[in-house]
Amino acid sequence: MDIAFDLFLYSFMFLILYFQVFLILTLLENRSSIKSENKRLEGIGPDGETLENIPDTDKPTVTIVVPVFNEEKTVEKTILSLLDLNYPKDKLTIMVVDDGSKDNTWKFVQKFQGHPMIALHQKENGGKYTALNYAIEHATSEYIGCLDADSFVDSEALNHILPYFAEEGVVAVTPSMKIQNPDNVLGMIQNAEYQLGIFTRKILAILDAQYVTPGPFSIFKREVFNDVGPYRHAHNTEDLEMALRLQEKHYKIRNAHRALVYTVGPRTIYKLYKQRVRWTGGFIQNALDYKRLILNPNYGNLGFLVLPLAMYSILATLIFLAYNLTTLITRSFEAYNRFKVTGFDWRLDLQQFIGTNIDWWFYNLQSSLILGSIAVLIIIFAVVYGKKLAGIKENNYMDILYFLLLYSLISPLWLITSVYNTIRNRDAAWR
Repeated sequence: MDIAFDLFLYSFMFLILYFQVFLILTLLENRSSIKSENKRLEGIGPDGETLENIPDTDKPTVTIVVPVFNEEKTVEKTILSLLDLNYPKDKLTIMVVDDGSKDNTWKFVQKFQGHPMIALHQKENGGKYTALNYAIEHATSEYIGCLDADSFVDSEALNHILPYFAEEGVVAVTPSMKIQNPDNVLGMIQNAEYQLGIFTRKILAILDAQYVTPGPFSIFKREVFNDVGPYRHAHNTEDLEMALRLQEKHYKIRNAHRALVYTVGPRTIYKLYKQRVRWTGGFIQNALDYKRLILNPNYGNLGFLVLPLAMYSILATLIFLAYNLTTLITRSFEAYNRFKVTGFDWRLDLQQFIGTNIDWWFYNLQSSLILGSIAVLIIIFAVVYGKKLAGIKENNYMDILYFLLLYSLISPLWLITSVYNTIRNRDAAWR
């Protein structure tokens, strides 16, 4: 059993480390192009000359949809952040679609009644995807995007996103997301996770392997919906399914790493658990719905590397968890029985419990420990670089420490539930 598990352990660590190194090498290979993107966004040409801004009259029309359901606490601030976008007012429409809210959301929304940039709509509750489809049917702009009612955009976010559509074949552009005001341990864990996501999403975009177009401020060419069709229920993760559908059609999805969106993260373990059960379960079930992409060389890095490795990682994590729980229970019983016979010897009991000898004069040079340490260092680098990519100016790095210490302890909670829901063919509740 131990030999089989060791083989599994090392193969898993090799694959994870291989993928991490692959992402780092992709970054190094494309650093010059990322720098060029930054200069272009700052209005600087390849030879250092200053570029003139596009005249307001030549900028495209954009509709931002705010689908709301029981969002009375945040919807007003969300709309105000959109009104603060540095974009021509006559080219921007904010379409608020109330999906049958039961609280005072509509009352707060009506404060904006009559505003020339804002269109207010109400419909019966049908889910977020129906609110998005309602907006797509009524929008007439060249581009359309979504902003969840618990998120807020940086004033330059739209200006950072639109230039990426100049590349042929690009139909969607995703932003960089950050936790707003991470003022407790759980918020800081999510903050580090989101900064890791900034790095990963940028590299996946370079690899043509993005598998989600997040609800907070992903922007689309409106005409693409005429080809791929409207949003679907998609196990309550319509933004993930849409990305896979676009990838299946070989459309390009790019990432605007300087386009910052701030989102309100769950403030309790239970709310985080509910959110991640929906996200993880949605990923698993959508990946199974699009299993024709997995290990299919016609879909490049997404089909041959990212999707299969992500699915394998979920399965491997559950196997590790089961093995470690079994080992913990077994060694606890052994320690208890030894204690009844020989009494307490902290050094011997600790050695038996953790399964290795303790010697304060020598380092543990087990290959699994070395590989694990390298993986942790790469994660730290990716979080820090993600912060740099998005231009986030924070000097507090405690979020990384909390993430490394605690995330692996809480993430199995939603992994187990998500796999269970998939086996039972059940969708996670939205809230």
